[in-house]
Amino acid sequence: MSDMPTGLIRRNASYSLRRRIPLDLIATYKGRKEIVRALGTKDREEAKRLHAEAWVALDREFASARQTAGPDPAPPPTPEVGMREKIRQILAANAGKPRPLLTPDEATYQVEQAELSFRECFEEEARYEQREFARLKLLAVLNVADPDILSEEQMALRDLLSDAKWDLEQTKAQLTSAENRSAPLDAPGPAPVATASVSQTSTLKDVIDRWARERQPTDKTVRAHISVIDWFIARTGVDRADMVEPNHVQHFKRTLISEGTSAPNIKTKLSRLRTIMSFAEQEGTITTNPAKDVQAPPSKSGKARLPWSTNDLNALFAGEVHAAGARPVRGKGEAAYWLPILGLFTGARREELGQLRHSDIVQVPYDDDGTDKVAWHIKIGQDAQGRNRLKTASSERMVPLHPKIIDLGFLRYVDTRGTDELLFDLKPNRDGRLTEKWGEWFREYRRACGITDPRVDFHSFRHTFKDFCRESGIEEGVQRQMMGHSARDVADGYGNGFSTLAMVKAISRYRIPRLKLASPPQPNTSLISS
Repeated sequence: MSDMPTGLIRRNASYSLRRRIPLDLIATYKGRKEIVRALGTKDREEAKRLHAEAWVALDREFASARQTAGPDPAPPPTPEVGMREKIRQILAANAGKPRPLLTPDEATYQVEQAELSFRECFEEEARYEQREFARLKLLAVLNVADPDILSEEQMALRDLLSDAKWDLEQTKAQLTSAENRSAPLDAPGPAPVATASVSQTSTLKDVIDRWARERQPTDKTVRAHISVIDWFIARTGVDRADMVEPNHVQHFKRTLISEGTSAPNIKTKLSRLRTIMSFAEQEGTITTNPAKDVQAPPSKSGKARLPWSTNDLNALFAGEVHAAGARPVRGKGEAAYWLPILGLFTGARREELGQLRHSDIVQVPYDDDGTDKVAWHIKIGQDAQGRNRLKTASSERMVPLHPKIIDLGFLRYVDTRGTDELLFDLKPNRDGRLTEKWGEWFREYRRACGITDPRVDFHSFRHTFKDFCRESGIEEGVQRQMMGHSARDVADGYGNGFSTLAMVKAISRYRIPRLKLASPPQPNTSLISS
């Protein structure tokens, strides 16, 4: 149980006193219902001492206020008395208005219902006060800088709060725009005061609203820039564009470094901040861009991503999904099993695999020295309805299925899906991406399997595929065609690429030495987890 004294609260790491004003003194305090006073300390024990002194000082202040009000102040009304007085005022205000006659029982019932309603209001207010500490704890959790330490539920709650904040800002901007359109152009009025105009239009939030309306970026891009502005304000305390100086931007960068933010992430944040400040400069809100010359720290040596080692692959495939038949809810059932295998044996991107449909698994005929044959392929590209995403034009391709994928029963699984149905039970996020949330689950799952290096992720399967293609003696041009890489030079762009026969023979040579990937167990519903 917390030993926090009643009325001692913590805001932004500093402590304050919060105390209700007695009901009989609310009028004296001009309608205010509570007093909040900063104690000026971040130390818990010092705050408790100052709180006790301030509480006694408020007792004296309240006593003095009662003496000033009169020698015999009325006693504070109880909730019941207060409710009855409020009912009396309502009845007096409605006196003389026509209303149906009530029987004594009906009148008693209405009074009881009114008392119940007011009592519930008092009780709800009390419960709100009791939740103060819980709210502060929740805010402390949601304000952490590193999202990797948050649970999926906490991240989802942070998403909801961010969405609500964005919706509110958009609604306010739309309301302001509507008011401006409805105002008469020749409406008389006093000339605007320059300082007032600056304070109303030069906040960073105002600037980013105008930037979003004028430049029309995607919703995802807008949210990303708003997030950076929120980070900047939280770490510098500066929320007006005309008050931002280069030293504030430098402080922001140093704070990000001290918090362990990666160099590429810092570079991205500074770039987004620079974009907003550049817009403010172009529109005349500020004279120079204070973020223009602030450079991100150099990236540490080493690769941003690493391929999966055979040991890591064996650890992954020894996990509960592939070895015990578990089908986690957040892993979206069969997607948890098949997406890593498809990534390893095709080198395809996560989103390319997540958007596959039954109709994308096709047989392609080819000629093998005069013999007609067919081979199963994955068709990656746009469908007739234009529902799929492609990174580049060269991403559209046919990838032959490796025999191992067929041996594991992939085609049997495909047959369980409808002709125009997605192969996996994935739902798009707000930006239309099917595998974004699944990727968050996979990141946690691979850690649970013992693969903790953040440089080894799903995209690393492409690096792994590339490495084992090379070790299997597969020609570079065939590798690029399978992976959907663009041509290296003009000559590579001539013709239709490598034949189906060349692709099928190449994939049949693809080997991963010492890989332990057994036939899939029957899905075990008792192991379905979150």
